[in-house]
Amino acid sequence: MLHVFLYNLVVNSYFLGIRAAAFWQEKARKWVAGRKGLFEELEAAFVFQKTDPQPVVWFHCASLGEFEQGRTVIEQIKKERPAIRILLTFFSPSGYEMRKNDPLADWVFYLPADSKANALRFIQITRPTIAVFVKYEFWFHYLTELKFQQIPTFLIAAVFRSNQPFFQWYGSLHRKMLHCFTMLFVQDETSINLLSTIGIMKFAMAGDPRIDRVLAMAGEGRQFPDITQFCGDNPVLVAGSTWLKDEVLLFGLATSPVFKGWKMIIAPHDISPKRIGEVLDQFGDRSVRHTGLTPETTASVLIIDSIGKLAWLYQYGQVAYIGGGFGQGIHNTLEPMAFNLPVIYGPNHLKFVEAREMKQRGGHFVVQSSQDLCQVLGQLSDPDHLSRSKRAISSYLHENQGASRTIIRAVLEYL
Repeated sequence: MLHVFLYNLVVNSYFLGIRAAAFWQEKARKWVAGRKGLFEELEAAFVFQKTDPQPVVWFHCASLGEFEQGRTVIEQIKKERPAIRILLTFFSPSGYEMRKNDPLADWVFYLPADSKANALRFIQITRPTIAVFVKYEFWFHYLTELKFQQIPTFLIAAVFRSNQPFFQWYGSLHRKMLHCFTMLFVQDETSINLLSTIGIMKFAMAGDPRIDRVLAMAGEGRQFPDITQFCGDNPVLVAGSTWLKDEVLLFGLATSPVFKGWKMIIAPHDISPKRIGEVLDQFGDRSVRHTGLTPETTASVLIIDSIGKLAWLYQYGQVAYIGGGFGQGIHNTLEPMAFNLPVIYGPNHLKFVEAREMKQRGGHFVVQSSQDLCQVLGQLSDPDHLSRSKRAISSYLHENQGASRTIIRAVLEYL
């Protein structure tokens, strides 16, 4: 079949490219090193499946963001069926490295490269009772082997767009992959309409499980006394997952009269010493790194130089800025929304359901420049404007929570 041949050619070329990049790129090196001896490790971990098979639910995520979308589903499966074992796989090192010791899963592995032989061997070793793919992962050989072995397979938190291969004249192989799923749990009506146009009817509207996750995290009440003292009684803008172009805008805001009386917390996407140094140099005496924060600090900009705090930092804010909108796409906007914060970001946001809808509702704001950012912050400094934005956010979260429960009810029927 020509389409399969071309798929294999593209995928193999991609994997070869990663191996070549491993000579100079750390992330690619981790991708390659993490897959050495992988099948031997799987054989050792799943030896019990040969003699005493146990129910295993396999969750596959591209990276860390997709894991966070599927996390509440995993948690609820473990809560309702404690005997079930969870196999968690990642494609990307950024997901695997962060979650390789996560107690939520019984095993965490990289996913072997997609090939017919690898897919067959992987499934023969692990023998999953159910497979759950999160949002974007479509691997032809894994999906067709799962279907051939009649293993129920689900896609959760899915979002479809008209420019994807599924909906193009050349997308027959991609459409075949969609037919491999037992059920597609989608986030929005647009996805349902698109699937209907190509004859895919095994779908259900569930929403985004991340909403359940961020609301649960917001309720945990994690505190940082030194940051509480830094903020004082000042209104605070919390900028999460920022890149250089975002920080240029934020610097323009920090030097504007609009910012008078405000404070800013910046959590860069990359917290390497080099990047933290660049941010500190840009903001100069206005800034201090979190690990250098003291009660005597007079800076107005706090630079977060460690990981694991961002989701709870939004509790200190009145407004949030989310990075990535001047690059490949914005990062997590639901985390600040869980604390009822209006959200500002750059132009590249259209891939995200909540961003498109919240922009229309008046809870999100798109900026192109520092001048735009200053104007939006000025608007949100007005109590009435801020209150309207907060109501829009609260209403959206209330309407869309509960996706995890919808997915769990359907998935557990197959266990």
